[in-house]
Amino acid sequence: MNITSKNTMIFVKEDENLKKHYRAGLSSKKQDGTYDNAYIDVRMPKGTDIEDRTKINITKGFLSFYNYKDKDDKQHTIWYVVVQEYNKQEETKDDEVYVVQNIKDEELELPF
Repeated sequence: MNITSKNTMIFVKEDENLKKHYRAGLSSKKQDGTYDNAYIDVRMPKGTDIEDRTKINITKGFLSFYNYKDKDDKQHTIWYVVVQEYNKQEETKDDEVYVVQNIKDEELELPF
């Protein structure tokens, strides 16, 4: 599934080995006007060096996954977005809601 988006907020966290891990924030508005928030892992192109809470437009990317088994031999699926090309936005505002676009519920065939 190909993914493009506008105004996607990327959160960056560095581990103890100074490797950066990227996540995109997703929000869904509920009927009562409040929001549910979630995050999805993002794989950025090699050599990417962006700051935490950077807003980008994804111009080329796709959805992927990997499976693993836990200590009880139960299989889990982890979904993530692979960003191949993007443009960085100039400004970010903390009070805006960011949504990865072009993913429709009927297109997702989730195993749960």
